[in-house]
Amino acid sequence: MNIKTTSYSPVALASNLVVALVTPDVARSFAAGKRLSRSEDFLKELDQASGGVLRELAQREKFEGKKNSIISLPVLRRKKMVEVVLIGSEPPEKEKFSSFAQARKIGAMVTDHVRRLKARTVAVFVGEYSKEPALLQAIAQGIELGNYRFLRYKSEEQPKEAATKIQIVLPAQNARAKDALDEANAFSAGTIAARDLVNTPARDCTPGVLLKHARDLSKRWGLSFQALDKKRLEKLGAHALLAVAQGSDEPPYLLKLAYKPRKRTKKIITLVGKGVTFDSGGLSIKSAGGMETMKIDMSGAAAVLGAMRILAELECPHEVRAYIPTVENMINGGATRPGDIVRGVSGKSIEILNTDAEGRLILSDALTLAEREGTDQIIDVATLTGACVVALGNDYAGLFSTSESMARGIIEAGELEGERWWRMPLAPEYRDLIKSPIADIKNTGGPVGGAITAALFLNEFVLKTPWAHLDIAGPAVSDGDKGAVRKGGTGFGARTLARYVLDL
Repeated sequence: MNIKTTSYSPVALASNLVVALVTPDVARSFAAGKRLSRSEDFLKELDQASGGVLRELAQREKFEGKKNSIISLPVLRRKKMVEVVLIGSEPPEKEKFSSFAQARKIGAMVTDHVRRLKARTVAVFVGEYSKEPALLQAIAQGIELGNYRFLRYKSEEQPKEAATKIQIVLPAQNARAKDALDEANAFSAGTIAARDLVNTPARDCTPGVLLKHARDLSKRWGLSFQALDKKRLEKLGAHALLAVAQGSDEPPYLLKLAYKPRKRTKKIITLVGKGVTFDSGGLSIKSAGGMETMKIDMSGAAAVLGAMRILAELECPHEVRAYIPTVENMINGGATRPGDIVRGVSGKSIEILNTDAEGRLILSDALTLAEREGTDQIIDVATLTGACVVALGNDYAGLFSTSESMARGIIEAGELEGERWWRMPLAPEYRDLIKSPIADIKNTGGPVGGAITAALFLNEFVLKTPWAHLDIAGPAVSDGDKGAVRKGGTGFGARTLARYVLDL
């Protein structure tokens, strides 16, 4: 979709579809024929274009501008049929999650009408939302992300559709609005790239495919790139990562990408994403039902790659590094057995009691290397535990951190980007649950507090650097269409990571 801003003009009224956001106060004033503010004057123009029928419809339908309420009217204008849609919306509040969520939902509703009408030109009058560029950005994201469809494997030939031109109509044009839309486009593109990776079946999204994707991303956006293969990993002593991969015919990798700004670097931020492209559970095998969605177990890697694309496109002022350990967790005669002990890059011995607790093993080596190579902050993101889903459901992701300022910043970034995080405790009293009688540490913590003990395990491999762990097991995938979130992989985390780093 081609989204631009424009100031009020007759051109907007010549679109196939005209959408107007209307708050309750404005809806009541419009229905009563009262005078409207300049920013809401478009309703008068729309009513005039309809010959007064739009106001009559609002009165008859008792349209009060309640949240997500809709009235629509086909209008014949200059021998051309135009669909006029009024969408009720609560008055936006600056930096409130509910306002940004509503803005994205409105954007997705616009997309629904575009598809229904097969509209090629659309005008969206945003009213009070024009006052805050971040809300305009959220509307644009809702339009673009709500339009997402994963059709790669559909047998029917998909018709080639001309790009829909969407004008977001403002009382007056301004540079901040244009910048907001440019940023929205970058954030949406990064999220969509992450969604595509997560939705791709595991046979077509192996560690080698992730390697190719990361290399292509690096070439396009001028990132440095390095892929550590099995030989290099063995030399480094990354035996925790290699232990997970040894039951698969697919070779493992540790992918390293780095973005450096043109000007002097302000900070170095490291992002680490779990890239298990399929998780059978290993010898601690999952149930058949439990394996059905396990192509999504590389959602952390997808989020990091999506964030790197966003940060590079928007020319982030900080140096950003990405570490992506990527493997398949499969079963063959050489697969890791429960009870095996390995030493990772850190030198700590790890007793592997459950081969389905594999994500923390590959992350442990990546985290150790990330800290050794020097950085100001480390954030890892992973579909790590079912326990986090039990605790928080599918709409919230778990956040663990050794830094108050990092935790606060990530939560605020999520508020802006429509991704919700809940701070979880790094409970020191649970540390004994991951002690092993025969090794330095074990990879399970027992039947309770699973998300916490997994985070405590990871914390053992980040000794000094401020660190945050993001467990996205719940919201990484959606079981249905929910506004700007589409069924399947959601790309959750990509926008939060990018927003957090940009706002440092």
